[in-house]
Amino acid sequence: MKTVIFDLDGTLVDTHADITTSINHVRRKIYGLEPMGAEEIARLMNIPGLNLAYEFYGVEVYEPQAEELFEKHYSKQCLMSAKTFDGIIELLEKLLEVKCELFVATNAPTVTSKLILQNNGIDRYFKDIIGADRVKNPKPHPEMILNICKSSIYDDIWMIGDSPKDIMAAKQAEINVIFASWGYSKILPKEMSDIKSVSKPLDIANILF
Repeated sequence: MKTVIFDLDGTLVDTHADITTSINHVRRKIYGLEPMGAEEIARLMNIPGLNLAYEFYGVEVYEPQAEELFEKHYSKQCLMSAKTFDGIIELLEKLLEVKCELFVATNAPTVTSKLILQNNGIDRYFKDIIGADRVKNPKPHPEMILNICKSSIYDDIWMIGDSPKDIMAAKQAEINVIFASWGYSKILPKEMSDIKSVSKPLDIANILF
């Protein structure tokens, strides 16, 4: 039996368009900035160590009014076009068939993450959904992964993610990890060349069993 932890954005669900729309809404409304391209936003979000408040809005820290506006806008926007990647539902069904325990660990807010999963009919597959608001340190810090490990009923624990941040969090938590290359980071840095990589969700089952 295994515990499998999934990242959300770019791993389970394609939220690319909605995140871009909400970030650009904040850029325009609060900062008077021109819109950013979707590919650039995705690239920046997956680079560990970047100050995303500066990259997206030109400020040193996320300002309360910007955070509030983003969350308000995204709570509706995230229901517009976010869809599960092809093969994800089949993978989740297969993992539950063999009694795996499933979690979500995401740097997105827990509330909107649950909305996205509910809207796609897959929230029922997961024992718990842990967003960045439920920990002090988001990925690539291992805190949310370690919290899940404490509540897991199995010792064989795996992380599935599309970002170097997911890989780093899993490695620091000393659990197994698989890179989902169908997501927003198509390739990993050279220093992560030893990480197992899959191009289709169902390929994960072939590694796990």
